[in-house]
Amino acid sequence: MQRFYFPDLLTTNFTFVLTDNDMIHQLVKVLRVKIWEKIIFFDWNDSYDYIFQIKQINKKDIVLEQVWRENKNTEIDFELNLYQSLPNKMDKIELILQKWVEVGIKNFVFFRSERSQKLLISDNKIDRLNKIIVEAIEQSGRNSMPELVILDKYDFSPLKNDQNIIFHTKSEDTVSLKNLELDYSKNINLFVWPEWGFSDDEIKNFKRIFWKKVHLWDRILRTETTGIVTSFFIIQNKENGI
Repeated sequence: MQRFYFPDLLTTNFTFVLTDNDMIHQLVKVLRVKIWEKIIFFDWNDSYDYIFQIKQINKKDIVLEQVWRENKNTEIDFELNLYQSLPNKMDKIELILQKWVEVGIKNFVFFRSERSQKLLISDNKIDRLNKIIVEAIEQSGRNSMPELVILDKYDFSPLKNDQNIIFHTKSEDTVSLKNLELDYSKNINLFVWPEWGFSDDEIKNFKRIFWKKVHLWDRILRTETTGIVTSFFIIQNKENGI
């Protein structure tokens, strides 16, 4: 069944008349749904998926009947946030958002580091990025919306009481990911390098906040790969009680 975020969902009504033109076009013209097929709607007011059956397909609306609901609380039970140095291309940001949302990241902060390249991110591009987040939520079965923040300048001092993990390409003064000890009752913030890594000055500045410096392995992962691998590892360790 196709799954859609719908902010105006009336979950108390068993009969629902869909009048949103864009969604009607997607259902009828793109997905070519038929009468009696089922689709899933959800909003962010609760953790339920609401399953509706199509009763009528008219020119300007679709009549649906709610047949059941299912508790779909798939969110992780701790705060895991990404602090990502801005990469050099928009398509990398899109990939990072899509895949990290699927894994379960709660919030995204993109910041301009010393080695980040100039990248103009307009309001229209931010709208597109938020649409990508919603599509990833629909596909993956999540039911909450991560926050997206893009910063030119940043001050990480408010994070000093969190657990801040700095991924680095050099092994000196680091711990391995498998030996990383975490307190899941505190916020966990993952800092990921840009294409050419964090500068020495940035590493020194990171030391001013409570941090853990982590070296993954001798191979250097791309900036868009690092977070997907590490966040999934951290989440699975929590699930397995490690």
